[in-house]
Amino acid sequence: MGGSHGGSTTLATIAALAADPPAVAERKRHGFAAAVALYPGCAFGNPRFNTKYVAVAPLLILSGELDDWTPARPCLELAEAARAAGAPVTIKVYPGAHHAFDSASPLRYVASRVNANAPGGRGATTAGNREAWADSIREVTAFFARHLRRKD
Repeated sequence: MGGSHGGSTTLATIAALAADPPAVAERKRHGFAAAVALYPGCAFGNPRFNTKYVAVAPLLILSGELDDWTPARPCLELAEAARAAGAPVTIKVYPGAHHAFDSASPLRYVASRVNANAPGGRGATTAGNREAWADSIREVTAFFARHLRRKD
């Protein structure tokens, strides 16, 4: 589980890639039970993620509708491509939520932040969102309860 850059790392870590050596592919297939990515960057520089993304385990992506740092649109596209490839990927986009919605932070725009999604490559907004935060806790708890059950 990870948020922002950690969410992107989660996506990359559980991706089944044709270039994976057999030992790595085997570890991925049997090493992950489930994964959660909060407001990840889904617009990877490598098109194989966006057109052929396959998660090796059930994946939940939670994004904010107003996120201008890691926009939801590429994540929606990634999830759609993954589901088309048979991967168990679920996405939820929170209306009115910005990057870092799972906090009590006030709305804050920082013009100096490096942001590949902004005109000129700089500037991003963060803000907590009480409703999205509460719902994300419920979503993550329920998701892990479903996928991390003991198999006796």
